[in-house]
Amino acid sequence: MFHHQVRTPEHALLYLVDCTLATVSSMAMLKSRKKNEFNRQIGIAQKGINWIQDMKIDPFQTRAEDVINQFDSSVEKWSAQYLPKN
Repeated sequence: MFHHQVRTPEHALLYLVDCTLATVSSMAMLKSRKKNEFNRQIGIAQKGINWIQDMKIDPFQTRAEDVINQFDSSVEKWSAQYLPKN
């Protein structure tokens, strides 16, 4: 979702969660990251995912849709795909 597509409060939540998920994926790819900050971002994104589901907002074509449909609504599980392979 892009910022110019935001027209409703629901879209605003989707946009902010999408941005937070982008931050989580970017941080996950780093070999060296602050674990506390990474976990904090996961927690923020997870709260957003929970709100999207609680408010029955359609996350169509956002990262949130992938988290909900492919990773049992778990941001932590979703972020694991971006962690560096040892």
